[in-house]
Amino acid sequence: MPKARPVTDTELRAAKLTRIPGVTLAEAAKRFQVPVARVRAARRDCPEQTQVSLAELALAALTNNGLERSFTLQNLERVAGYLDYVNHDGSTAEDVRRLLAELAEQGWIALGDDSGELVKAWP
Repeated sequence: MPKARPVTDTELRAAKLTRIPGVTLAEAAKRFQVPVARVRAARRDCPEQTQVSLAELALAALTNNGLERSFTLQNLERVAGYLDYVNHDGSTAEDVRRLLAELAEQGWIALGDDSGELVKAWP
């Protein structure tokens, strides 16, 4: 039996995107220009690398799933409502601020007083 082809970084990114509620396999495959079958393989073969954290869900909400590099911090209540809807955890705007601070510490984003910016491509 032939050995399975390794999963690429692009396929992992596409698979991670599919973990965002409302994003389909077909949409992620098209965005990253990879076959749907390879996105499925990445989800199956690398589940730890394709999961999204609560902080990443907040980032997805703020950046239109990573399509926009900059974002505003003026309406974090909306993001908190989204996180609560998805995760049923009672998220607040202050919780979102803490999540974003974690992402900033990890080098994913840079935060200003009223805005933020992706430093690395996400997903």
